[in-house]
Amino acid sequence: MKIAIVSDVHDHINHLLLALATADEAGCERMIFLGDMVHSSTFTLLTEEWKKPLDLVFGNNEYEIEAFHAIATAAPHVTLHGNYGAVTIGSRRLFFCHLPSLARQAVETGRFDAVFYGHTHCADSRMSGTTLLANPGEVFGRQSRPGIGVYDTDSGQFFHFPI
Repeated sequence: MKIAIVSDVHDHINHLLLALATADEAGCERMIFLGDMVHSSTFTLLTEEWKKPLDLVFGNNEYEIEAFHAIATAAPHVTLHGNYGAVTIGSRRLFFCHLPSLARQAVETGRFDAVFYGHTHCADSRMSGTTLLANPGEVFGRQSRPGIGVYDTDSGQFFHFPI
């Protein structure tokens, strides 16, 4: 299964829509969002436009936490995990969060096949022992070219896609 890994939208709606189109074109069947959506109106748009399973964690720029919970509760395809999440998809154990420090802690446990994080706005992927540590970069496009990541649970590979 291909999973879209998305982070740091910062309410840039046009880039979010491009990111969703890119995820569809790449054949993604699920999305993991790594935080910094910012406002609930952007989250509402995401839940309306992306009808496939969506796992979401908070970033450091979410300002309407109660509204996020209400939106997630009303959307059966959305799981709001809080500050971090862990799921098993197929045989792959995945951990995801917004902050790099928390991601490094998860890698050190050795319990995950892949760990995803955001916050830095810089795309990166590398192996740390047997664990993939990856950042999809930013959808916003403030510090770098906007893009998303795609993780393939069959191969364990991670790819960056510009939007």
